[in-house]
Amino acid sequence: TPKVYHIARWRLEKKDPAAALSEPVKPITYWIDRTVPPKYRESITAGILEWNKAFERIGFKNAVVVKVQPDNADFDTLDFGVASVRWMLNSSPQFGAIGPRHVDPRTGEILDADISFESLSSRNQRSARARIFPATSAQAWAQLLQIGQTPEALAAEGAQAAAAGHDPLRCDHGAFAAEQLDFGLEVLAARGELDPDGPEAEQFVQAYLKDVAMHEVGHTLGLRHNFRGSRIYTEAQIADPEFTQKNAFTGSVMEYAPINLPRPGERRPAPFQTTLGPYDYWVIEYAYKPVAPGDEKAELARIAARSGEPELAYGTDEDMHLGLDPDALQFDLGNDPIAFAKKRFEI
Repeated sequence: TPKVYHIARWRLEKKDPAAALSEPVKPITYWIDRTVPPKYRESITAGILEWNKAFERIGFKNAVVVKVQPDNADFDTLDFGVASVRWMLNSSPQFGAIGPRHVDPRTGEILDADISFESLSSRNQRSARARIFPATSAQAWAQLLQIGQTPEALAAEGAQAAAAGHDPLRCDHGAFAAEQLDFGLEVLAARGELDPDGPEAEQFVQAYLKDVAMHEVGHTLGLRHNFRGSRIYTEAQIADPEFTQKNAFTGSVMEYAPINLPRPGERRPAPFQTTLGPYDYWVIEYAYKPVAPGDEKAELARIAARSGEPELAYGTDEDMHLGLDPDALQFDLGNDPIAFAKKRFEI
């Protein structure tokens, strides 16, 4: 490819450059908007602060900070330069969650970011989005067919849109993760293993929110999708409750991972990712590690040279688009896709 991509990153500098671990001169601060329901703030905050683990490895203490907007605040979290997380009350499901950022095109410095969660993604668990077809796709087909477009014409339009290119910054993780949440709740309820209105279902929602918060914050830190990260662990590791409580079950929270469900009768692993994967630590090191200007070229080459390590597998939107790379897929899990497919059929 003739394209060259440059990283985007916040300006992060140590207060004490000589210290092995130092607080930054100016931390990356996210404001929890007053629109976010109080019962979800803790999980969203935990998802934001999870990224501090990656920054601590490269010498930053409390690089990421979370503050809650007071109810009587005289500022809007959408003001430029105020990174935020907001809660949106749409009348029908639209996107789940998004994490846009504003970047200075001259330098690559990230100046602002405003993450939005859609309320329906967590409180509408038992809606039609749990069914076979995503609601967004079904709605689009219905609307187009109502105005006289045939399925063949729609397919042709889709092919033309694909040929025209794919927006590399588009993110559907929040909406798809909501469908996975709904699917998981329906499966476990049908088995009699979970009360959809009980406290365990609420724990599923909280875990989903932390998972999505980590993903969207990753975008606002400069990361892109990693659709190859799902291939690094075995079926046995993914199905192990102890392993999945301590580790992400893919290489990166920037993956679109399916909900991790057990076969009937098996112990239940962690359904969502609630910690960072090895790729996430590596890419933060490349983007944010403090390096003397004279050493930068050699040090970045050293970090990038690790790209062949299996746990750092990476494939993004262009690799996944139109099936160009069969290893870069959405909603697969584990290093054996046939084993994953068989497990899903059993479920």
